[in-house]
Amino acid sequence: MSKRVYVSAILIGLVSVGLAYGVYLTTGRGSLWGITGGESKIGGHLYNLLGLPVTTLSYYQQFKLLPVFQDQTQTIVVAIFVGGAIPALLAGRFLIRHLPNRWMLLQAVVGGFLLGYGSRLALGCNIGHFLSGWTAAGINAVTFTVALIAGVFVGLRITEKFFMFKAKPAKFSYLPPPKIQKGLGLAILALAAVFTPSLPPLVALFWVAGLAFGMLGTFSGICFGTCYRDIVNRQLASGVMPKAIGLLLLTFSTGVYLLQMLGTPFSFAGVVPNISQLQIAFGGVIFGIGISIAGSCIFSTEWRAGSGSIYSLVVFLSTVFLGMPALAVHYDFWMSAFPKVLPSFSLYSVSPSAAYIMPLLFSTALILYGIKLDTGLRQIFNNLKTAVVPQIKR
Repeated sequence: MSKRVYVSAILIGLVSVGLAYGVYLTTGRGSLWGITGGESKIGGHLYNLLGLPVTTLSYYQQFKLLPVFQDQTQTIVVAIFVGGAIPALLAGRFLIRHLPNRWMLLQAVVGGFLLGYGSRLALGCNIGHFLSGWTAAGINAVTFTVALIAGVFVGLRITEKFFMFKAKPAKFSYLPPPKIQKGLGLAILALAAVFTPSLPPLVALFWVAGLAFGMLGTFSGICFGTCYRDIVNRQLASGVMPKAIGLLLLTFSTGVYLLQMLGTPFSFAGVVPNISQLQIAFGGVIFGIGISIAGSCIFSTEWRAGSGSIYSLVVFLSTVFLGMPALAVHYDFWMSAFPKVLPSFSLYSVSPSAAYIMPLLFSTALILYGIKLDTGLRQIFNNLKTAVVPQIKR
């Protein structure tokens, strides 16, 4: 299982590099991907359909409500959701599961709300500020990561006190017949392929990449939230996810660095927002608490919902339709509340080679930390030490 996670992590990194280069070929300048900007627009569409004047809010004037499939930031969200369903269906393992009891439902709503509110307050999540932020060598990535880890720590304490022994899934589950699943999986895959040429070129790139991200997520079970929990709580940590996320980041950041060294221009504005580090830190803490309570990150919530988890679907709906629109209402307040202390910038604007050292060191640290946590690897090293050292002494 762990090998599948590591291979998928590297593949997600490679797809991310391919997406960045594809954006360059399409627009003349490469860029990195995120999720929550698109999610917040999807939430805005619902309230717009209900007749609420969301387009008058400054948030939705900055992040305009374009049609879903004319906007790459929204399209990738839908694609990850759809992509998450495809491998589960093709394998005959699409299982409708995790029907929450009332405490688990509360956990999903509260966790999802905080994920949505915190991520849009910080203008980024575990993809935009963490994966792409570190790849872009943005100082916002450091701020967000420190705040996120602090939030995860607080969130774990809240979860242990209020939800751990009360929030449980019902014994209900439903596994559709395998033949129906495989037929539906093939149909969705075919429709996704046929649909691609009808999209604008840039949107089509994000559609295809999002499908790949969702499929790899379901195939491997990769989750950033588990990585963060392993960092905060070592007692139950396996070390698999820190290693996997470290490999993902190392692959992505190395590819982007090499592209720049080969002369590919990049714009990091989407993942290095020009806002105060105080705002990013505050949003990061809220987001981290949300990750611990919800039990998943933004990315894993999407592919898990796509693969049949009712609990994850509730988290997703709470994130998109409650947390993010609530932040949009308060957006002006928060923008004026935080003094613009050290607005974000990328170290690539200073020195590309020095900039690459930042994600290189961090991804290596994650991998080494995962190795340290891995009891199986430690046992192998100890066995080797036991076998080799006496021979050397002789």
